[in-house]
Amino acid sequence: MIVTLFLCVLVQDPARRAATVDPASASLSVVLVPAKEGDRGGPRWSPKAASVPLTTRDGALHGSFFLGSKAVTNTKVSPSTDLSERTGAPPFRVSLSRSEGAAHVDMLWIDLDRDGEESPAERLHAEPKETRGKWWSSFQATLSLPTSKGGVRSYPIALWYVEDPREPDAAPALRWTRRGWHAGKLTIGDQPAYVSITERVMDGVFDQRDCWAIARSVDALTRAPSRSMEGHVWLDGVAYRALSIDSDGSAMTFEAFDPGFTEAEEKERADTTKPDREAPRAAAPLAFGKDFAAALAEAKRDGKQLFVDFETTWCGPCKAMDQWVYTAADVVDAGKGFVAVKLDGDEERDLVKKYGVGGYPTMLVLDADGKVLRRAVGYRGVKAMAAWLRN
Repeated sequence: MIVTLFLCVLVQDPARRAATVDPASASLSVVLVPAKEGDRGGPRWSPKAASVPLTTRDGALHGSFFLGSKAVTNTKVSPSTDLSERTGAPPFRVSLSRSEGAAHVDMLWIDLDRDGEESPAERLHAEPKETRGKWWSSFQATLSLPTSKGGVRSYPIALWYVEDPREPDAAPALRWTRRGWHAGKLTIGDQPAYVSITERVMDGVFDQRDCWAIARSVDALTRAPSRSMEGHVWLDGVAYRALSIDSDGSAMTFEAFDPGFTEAEEKERADTTKPDREAPRAAAPLAFGKDFAAALAEAKRDGKQLFVDFETTWCGPCKAMDQWVYTAADVVDAGKGFVAVKLDGDEERDLVKKYGVGGYPTMLVLDADGKVLRRAVGYRGVKAMAAWLRN
């Protein structure tokens, strides 16, 4: 998860300062190049996938998306940067189809050179795989985007198409995410330092909405937290903020500064789950059933309300709540008056639609007739969850 730190909410304490900054060495520049396949130092996270709407024509699915900008510039890192002037080059066109005899989509054409013509080198093949009732067709491609010096840079992406037999009328879409990053090396304090930048908003242009990291080694760079360009990063207890970045990701400048608090203080403030981890544990976790109809019948029979927790197997906050919230003594005590049921949103599609579940986890309290009395979405800590259940 990426957290943008808004410095205005962090109160400075003059008695407790960050490491001393030497103004003479505060302004720094680094040349950045696209990482090659197999390079170390990349981020361990992926941004939310971009979606390419598809339309059916001549037995295939067709769509297009834009990346990059016509004018590659040096962008001042500021929330006020005007992004409305961007005009892209021709789009990357795509089409998806089934090869002869295939039951599911297994062919992707992507117009790598953006000339509108299909060539054999632009055709990709996938082996569709079934996962939880859906058929996934996955592809990898490396696009080329222009640089400020008139050349091109590589832009590797992963693409996938999902067919869900249970939702035949769903609007088709091709999803994709970036696979690459840019990295560079410089010297800070007579020692090597490594910088990486990676897109969070996948438009092929680097700006203040994207992320950067810094570390003393390539391996440490992978573990270093990626922060928004509008925020700051830490190295050896010193805070650094980005000043500008070339929109093609070829270079950036940044400076050391004193935010008015230490790295340790910032980590302490950011550790929002610490109270949950330290909360007293119950002898046993809150007991959830798995059958909605049976739970509703039990609630009606016993005159109780129904507590429903919609989750998925891939939901990180759901797993955190299972570990720290539903095992807490206060939450278990607050849940005693309910019939509790936990449902997999990927499996219980009809209930997801019925109750308008749009994110995970989603928690509902229902009356014995199934009417929603209250709703909560997203991670809730021990104190908030216990209060919500008790209402």
